[in-house]
Amino acid sequence: MSSAEAIIIWLLAINIVTVVTYRLDKVRAGNGRSRVRERNLLLLALIGGSPAAYLAMYLMKPRHKTRKLSFLWKFWGIVLGQVALLWLYWQFWQRP
Repeated sequence: MSSAEAIIIWLLAINIVTVVTYRLDKVRAGNGRSRVRERNLLLLALIGGSPAAYLAMYLMKPRHKTRKLSFLWKFWGIVLGQVALLWLYWQFWQRP
């Protein structure tokens, strides 16, 4: 397996885990049960699950974690950092 294939498999797996975890947290919140810690939700986004976290937060109904500004600042900071890292990678390691 190439490194590109491994990265794709990792991203698919972590995004599935992320969306399931965000939905689990929303269900638990509605039932008054113990919640998934915010740091765990943010960690999933940090390690590659930010696309699924975005979907779970904004596109699935009901929306989740879209009103808590402290969470949103951290989430969008993670996304910005990931975009910056991708940009750096393409600028310095993918040049012909």
